[in-house]
Amino acid sequence: MIIDLNNFFHILLPMNFLTELLQFALEEDCVTEDVTSLACIPENDQAVGELVLKQDGVIAGLPFLGKIFRFEAFAKDGQACKKGMMLGRATGSARELLGKERTALNLLQHLSGIATLTARCVALAGGCKILDTRKTLPGYRELQKYAVRCGGGTNHRMHLGERILIKNNHLALVKDAIGKCKGREFEVEVGSFEELQAALELGAKAVLLDNMSVKEVQRCVEFAKGKAFLEASGGITLEKIADYAKTGVDGISMGALTHSAPALDIAFRIRSV
Repeated sequence: MIIDLNNFFHILLPMNFLTELLQFALEEDCVTEDVTSLACIPENDQAVGELVLKQDGVIAGLPFLGKIFRFEAFAKDGQACKKGMMLGRATGSARELLGKERTALNLLQHLSGIATLTARCVALAGGCKILDTRKTLPGYRELQKYAVRCGGGTNHRMHLGERILIKNNHLALVKDAIGKCKGREFEVEVGSFEELQAALELGAKAVLLDNMSVKEVQRCVEFAKGKAFLEASGGITLEKIADYAKTGVDGISMGALTHSAPALDIAFRIRSV
């Protein structure tokens, strides 16, 4: 899935958010105080840095590197790329490239790792939607959920204000929490077939089937398919995705997409010019 960057930002955050976030990352790494480069690299030396993919994967984050240094991309976000491909080239002061290398790689490797894992899950799920969660790093939610989209996944809730999702902790505090939401569209988390029945009777338009076995999800789907959007969630691994998808459930949500995706291996190879 090739991503249109014009549709990157959600209305939650201002358009200058990414610039500010990257500026903070550069300041955090003290890129202008790189004592190693200052000690051994002549001030006027120019260099080229080439980003080379060291394993197959789906790319996310390339357009953002232009906010870090002068950069030309040779691939597009959402593109499945092969090991050995040159993803792009940065040019400029040798000291600048050395100082900003780690910030650029951290961003690109992390986002591409999320996109790659998501793409694997999507492939295993067939036509079943792969959904992300709010299990994201503070300040990085927009970027991480963008990477999920690059991998072909679907964003669930961007934030708590987006729609009502009544979870077990709400019900633990207010037993009639579902009743209080009548007249509005809402999703309910359930842990059993009986709870699913009750949620549907109270008007739930979507139901999160939490920590249920494949057999339990299958029973829920046979009863409720077409009556509400059914989402399986809770400990679903790569090995289990196909089995859950075969039940006919509408979506599978996975926190691992954003909190546990391994970084994609990308090298930054620098040379003098």
